[in-house]
Amino acid sequence: MLRTVLIIFAACIISACTSIPETNFSIAELASPIHPLSPLLPKDKSVISLSTLRKKTKVSGILLHHTKGLSSEEYITKSANSGWLVHYIVDKKGKIYGVEDPGTSLIKAAPKMDASMIHISWEGDKEDILKRPAQKKSLLYTIARTAQEFGIPVTNFDVGSRSGIFTHSQAKKKFGGFLNGSDCGNENVLKALLEELKGSYFSEMEWKDRYGEWVLRKEKPFVGQNGEIKEPSYDKGRGITPTPRAELDSIEKTTDGLLPEERRLKYNYRGAITADCIVLHFTAINDYEGTLRVLEKRNLAATFLADKDGKMYQLLDSPLHMAAAATGTNRNCFQIEIVGKDTEMLLANPAQTTAVSKLVHELCQKYQIPLNNQRIESLKGVFSHTQAKKKWGGSIFLDAQDFDPGEPYMKKVIETLGGTYYPEKDWYDRNGEDWILLFTDFQP
Repeated sequence: MLRTVLIIFAACIISACTSIPETNFSIAELASPIHPLSPLLPKDKSVISLSTLRKKTKVSGILLHHTKGLSSEEYITKSANSGWLVHYIVDKKGKIYGVEDPGTSLIKAAPKMDASMIHISWEGDKEDILKRPAQKKSLLYTIARTAQEFGIPVTNFDVGSRSGIFTHSQAKKKFGGFLNGSDCGNENVLKALLEELKGSYFSEMEWKDRYGEWVLRKEKPFVGQNGEIKEPSYDKGRGITPTPRAELDSIEKTTDGLLPEERRLKYNYRGAITADCIVLHFTAINDYEGTLRVLEKRNLAATFLADKDGKMYQLLDSPLHMAAAATGTNRNCFQIEIVGKDTEMLLANPAQTTAVSKLVHELCQKYQIPLNNQRIESLKGVFSHTQAKKKWGGSIFLDAQDFDPGEPYMKKVIETLGGTYYPEKDWYDRNGEDWILLFTDFQP
């Protein structure tokens, strides 16, 4: 009897998750004509040239995009000229344009998801579609019709399953692919749509496995054995371990040759590095003490921290202790944080830049680190956190744009020391597929 009940219960759950629920309007009441997408394409492009065949049975999800203020024509033209496309686009007046048979057309719009997705974009920016009833109604119809045709669950819970209705932003955080990490699809718009479709909307903190293996990871707070949030605890650093003796000439020390105790960081020991490379960051926080508090609260660490007054401090007990600051590089690199809100602030502080350059030079000399930034995959050189992020992903607190600490700053430090600086287009294999964040002129 119990087995029968469990089977029936499971069947109900599966049915609820795999069929489109009733909407506030029937599909017929929402219905709008769908016009061919081809007239929006440049003359030398076609849906056939921008797509490959797939089986309809492969379709399991919908990915929602928006044009970020571009007109439908501009958006489709830019997409097509860059090798991308969407299956449907809904303009501001509610006119729907679509490809003839979206189920059999695999088009590029979201790396690692394209094989399973129907891509739907709406013309506009932020949440302005919610103020345009005709456009919202047409978008609802496009989503509801597509979900019904392909049996797509009306929920955004598990983007990793590729089964459901998601914003492109959620897909980027899970799988990467897009250099522009800004909002795309808009979560508030998706929330309104799913609620009107009587589906299930989940906020970011509720997404399945949000602290797990995502390209842009949400950092997990300090937790106990049973997952309960607890107060931070540390096993190294300020007030915990004896004050170490300074090993490098470029860092501040007391008259006794020790690290200044009040400038040290509380942290957890993660092992030792192999001292092959250096990664530069800026704090995006305008003071030293505030930076220490944020690092400790987030259970992160840097090896060194350059204050605004041009003084360089060692945060860890040993420069060879592993920091937790840049995914893909922590096991091999010294991590240098620089106090400042943005690249311009760093470039306007010559005393601080001199301190950073002096430390970079000493580390390169002592550990035979190449003074260039060409091949981050080799983990041999001097790199920006942005370059590491584009290669391997990492913290959700970064937007994937160039700002940490800024390539103009990297160029200044490397060239001041007589090294060779490479702009992004010249990074090794930058147009290859082994980068988490791709390098293209335009992405839908």
